Amino acid sequence: MSLPSFLSPLTRSANSAPGLTSHNAQFAHNGSLGSSHVLWWPTLSGKDPDALLFFIPGNPGLVDFYIPFLSAIHAQELSPNLAIVAKAHVGHYPGVTETAPMHRPEESLTIQIQASLELLGTVINFYKRKPRIIVIGHSVGSWISLQLLKAVPHEISATFLLFPTISNIADTPNGKLLFPIFHPLSRSILSSLSVVAKWIPHRFISFLYASWPQNQVQVLREFISSGRSITASLSMAHQEMKNIRALDTALLEGCKDKLYFYYAESDNWVGKEREALLQVIGPNNESAKIVYEQSGIPHAFCINHSDLVAKDCSSWINRILHETI
Repeated sequence: MSLPSFLSPLTRSANSAPGLTSHNAQFAHNGSLGSSHVLWWPTLSGKDPDALLFFIPGNPGLVDFYIPFLSAIHAQELSPNLAIVAKAHVGHYPGVTETAPMHRPEESLTIQIQASLELLGTVINFYKRKPRIIVIGHSVGSWISLQLLKAVPHEISATFLLFPTISNIADTPNGKLLFPIFHPLSRSILSSLSVVAKWIPHRFISFLYASWPQNQVQVLREFISSGRSITASLSMAHQEMKNIRALDTALLEGCKDKLYFYYAESDNWVGKEREALLQVIGPNNESAKIVYEQSGIPHAFCINHSDLVAKDCSSWINRILHETI
């Protein structure tokens, strides 16, 4: 099946590998936003989707990291008319052919919300019969997913929040530890080192990240070799620390029936915020909608724990599809 007309082909991918079913594409935004890298999994039937997963990554916002995870969901064949679209964050992916303009750093988080809403709206309005939309967000992508739910609640059937960083990120253990590298001077220095990173042998990076699959190592290498991508990622992280503060209890309570949560047993990007959220949702609120992972899956699950998380997400998707048919 060819790409839908709102996407254009993209011939380059850091994580291309035999047997993967996704299609590389880009989405041209309106105005000055430039383009976003997009991965597209078509329906198995070749028909228009009646259900669509809309995936938003964490930071750095490289959807290539999530190809194994989303391919594992697609391989479950939950519905012949289920499609998946995953959108990278604007400016984070080094391989988009149309370079997005450089925006002011203080706009970086707002830009990602705006860009995600534009693609979601395009998807919703493209098909004559609107597909049911399931939004999946990882890490800060969970917070962006909640902003989409707030903006278009009637268009979204469910929202999965995976290892969600949706409040007070700066007060988490990792937020406190890493906050200094997000400041303008630090990110300028780090982005300038991308010139050096280009010359680091792949074998050496593979040695440093010995537990990572080679496709994921290659995604990392291309990212750290792009000063523009590093700047975009660190600028966005700085805004996360400043702007993602108090828990949006009104949104969580109002959309409780559409929310699904997946937590790690230990997560230094979430910290005590998990308990604060559960006080809002209720610890006994439909336990099947809240997973507390006990097998040591890390926050960055997409590197080498995709199958386990995909299994739980597939169970949720199957439940939603059967409830709404």
